[in-house]
Amino acid sequence: MRKIDIDELKKLQINILDEVHSCCMRHNINYWLDSGTLLGAIRHNGYIPWDDDIDIGMLRPEYEKFRKVFNQENDRYKFVCAEDDNDYCYAFGKVLDTETILYEPDLQGKKIAVNVDIIIYDNAPDDDKEVAKMYRKRNFYRGCNIARSQKNDTIPGIKRRIAFKILNIVLRPFPKNFFALKMSQNAQKYKDVDTKRVGSFTCYAVFACEKDIFDSFTDHIFEGKDYKIPIGYERWLKTIYGDYMQLPPVHKRVSTHVFEAYMLEK
Repeated sequence: MRKIDIDELKKLQINILDEVHSCCMRHNINYWLDSGTLLGAIRHNGYIPWDDDIDIGMLRPEYEKFRKVFNQENDRYKFVCAEDDNDYCYAFGKVLDTETILYEPDLQGKKIAVNVDIIIYDNAPDDDKEVAKMYRKRNFYRGCNIARSQKNDTIPGIKRRIAFKILNIVLRPFPKNFFALKMSQNAQKYKDVDTKRVGSFTCYAVFACEKDIFDSFTDHIFEGKDYKIPIGYERWLKTIYGDYMQLPPVHKRVSTHVFEAYMLEK
């Protein structure tokens, strides 16, 4: 194996993004640059300088279309999700570069591959109390998922590590994808209801925002190429980040990810 530096990592991620974009254009699937990737596109025309990943957003119906077609057309790149892989522990999807390996946080941690996240947005109820209830349930399942899948030596404090280890043992009999599927089930509670809002019930954020943000899409530059962003991107970014054009303090301009990535030998 050959270790990948940050510049090569970003090139590999862009290649994955290109494959996702091409697939979506062929099959009329709406996607958008999301989260920090969208913020980077608007504020920097590319990666946030201290960022090192790519996020893509899709509404649930578009995500399901993408899930059905992507792997039929690719050899090197593979879409994975908890619904299709018992060993996959996230409630959102990823597209992997199968010619790479990525460990989080190091060689002793989770083994996956260089990837981009496909974040799912589901119908959110119009009642704020119901939204909060869904997020509490999401957070419970997410906590169980972390305890089931994460090694306890990353937890600070001896007492917390012991408690985490006990919880890990208790939850170990559950399949790796069990709590991810529970999060997905909770997220789709209003799947067949014509709500006005969407939420991020399978990921990390806590908000509900107007669905009409995604009524249409436009092109925007990211690392020298055009990709899709929602027509209501300003409202979307304000919902997630507030004053999104304001740079954070210098001490917060660091990556939150810890990993080691490698190219496989052919």
